[in-house]
Amino acid sequence: MTVSFKGNDRIEYDNEWAVEIIGGEKEARKVARSFGYTYVGPHDSRNKSGDLKTDMNVIGAWKLGYTGKGVVVTILDDGIQRNHTDLIRNYDPQASYDLNDNDPDPMPTFDELNRHGTRCAGEVAMTPNNSFCGVGVAYGASIGGTLICYNRIRMLDGKITDRVEAEALSFNHDHIDIYSASWGPNDDGKTVEGPGRLAQAAILKGIRQGRNGKGAIYVWASGNGGLKDDDCDCDGYTDSVYTFSVSSAAEDGTFPWYGEKCASTLTSTYSTGSNNERMIMTTDIGNGCARDHSGTSASAPMAAGIIALALEANPSLTWRDVQHIAVWTAEPAPLLKNNDGWVKNAAGFYVNSRFGFGMMNALGFVTAAKDWINVPQQRICTTIFPTFTKRSISDTNGAIINFRTDGCEGQVNEINFLEHIQLVLDIAYPIRGHLSIFLVSPQGTRTQLLKVRREDKSPAGFRHWPFMSVHTWAESPKGLWQLEVDDKSGRTRGISGLINNITLIIYGTTEQPAHYKEPRGYDMHYNEVTDHRRSVDSHLNLWLERAKRMVDDKELQRPERVDYVLRYLDTVNQRRKRSTLQQYTISEFVSR
Repeated sequence: MTVSFKGNDRIEYDNEWAVEIIGGEKEARKVARSFGYTYVGPHDSRNKSGDLKTDMNVIGAWKLGYTGKGVVVTILDDGIQRNHTDLIRNYDPQASYDLNDNDPDPMPTFDELNRHGTRCAGEVAMTPNNSFCGVGVAYGASIGGTLICYNRIRMLDGKITDRVEAEALSFNHDHIDIYSASWGPNDDGKTVEGPGRLAQAAILKGIRQGRNGKGAIYVWASGNGGLKDDDCDCDGYTDSVYTFSVSSAAEDGTFPWYGEKCASTLTSTYSTGSNNERMIMTTDIGNGCARDHSGTSASAPMAAGIIALALEANPSLTWRDVQHIAVWTAEPAPLLKNNDGWVKNAAGFYVNSRFGFGMMNALGFVTAAKDWINVPQQRICTTIFPTFTKRSISDTNGAIINFRTDGCEGQVNEINFLEHIQLVLDIAYPIRGHLSIFLVSPQGTRTQLLKVRREDKSPAGFRHWPFMSVHTWAESPKGLWQLEVDDKSGRTRGISGLINNITLIIYGTTEQPAHYKEPRGYDMHYNEVTDHRRSVDSHLNLWLERAKRMVDDKELQRPERVDYVLRYLDTVNQRRKRSTLQQYTISEFVSR
């Protein structure tokens, strides 16, 4: 397979210092000049209107005493600099291996192509309080205590085969708790690909045998194909029942330009948005610190770190418990205002194809984990349709197919409370990327399983492809389902195809999980961020005030004043279409 990293990285070294100065901006400029430094602005980016900083309540989990102690995380990637100042203390050789050279040393070649794993590693396990790069989400540090064992298997710095993937996904599963993967098929908007036979078997082995039968946790980045209209339901790694798929949100709560929509995403963490927003600081090769780690590559290790905190709080959690806790504690509040597509399913869960069930909440996650009652045994019910009649579709006429399931009622695999659903489809169509697929549950939840992918011109269609969704979580599966398949390209070319077969596979429980006995509660003020569309006037007014201050700054020569003001006014005018404010010109300021 061709591997695509789920990040957008470049190396940058920078020397910046943050100091507390009493007296405001003028005093800060004066102090900076006197010591030969450049004043670059306030370290705290909150404005005076009281915008809240965004985080995932990790400090709250630390205050409860959880650091990930005793939990083993491995990064499946291109290597890890095991002797990095911020990683060496937590490095665990028992969870590390070089599958390319077949030796136990995962040290990468020090070049720009092999820094990804080291960056992901730092997010989980950077050492605290050493004045170096930063601190990991699950740093595991306690004096004289057992540290979190953090490492990675080197596998991507070479030829990737089904065998190599299988060896990585099953490596030392009696020792490793969490596998974090920030890679997958090409995010090119036209690839439909998943793990091969050996890799699938390795994941199943980890689920059944890992962590002494409780199941290994496979955390996967959802993908960065947003600019190519990619859909992560065409990525068989994130589309798996057995993986914990993680998306990203920008710091202002918006969906990043690189993000992919799909029904298989469980939850989200913060990452980067546009280029002028803060990026993720972490470890880098050459014993350096990266200030620009980004993409869903950064989100998966953050999620892995939060899960590590929860496994310390309760080592008895199964892989399904971890998914249930994510659904139960994720908070949509920071993401509701600035993003459409939110629905509340029939069981009362908010869900969105961009973000899954919402933003991870580390404190909520570990608090729930502490006293968690294991969910009932997983049941799997497969419904086939032996008398299914092939249905034609074209660029002028779609198909609506109604089908029923009783959820294996009266059988050992009866399901009353859904977790995952897989709709396995066989569709022949000349241009696969034109297709849009929706599924409506018996209780009315409408889920998009596939959106149009403009780059996908393949005539291959879909052959036994399992579209997975978590959007009907906790609903009853029993009753009438509705499948909608359409060509939504907006073009008429006289093409047509066939829906050859459908199979419904549902996963869930017969008995009600204990936590369902109470309604799902939401903190609608969790990590509240400013709605940048509804409050755009106030933001632009701030920009205008800055422009005026620059004009009044007697320390700047006139050409510099003009340059600064032009930059600010450009920002205002770029956004004027979303605002009631008028467009401004440079003459309104420099003539003063």
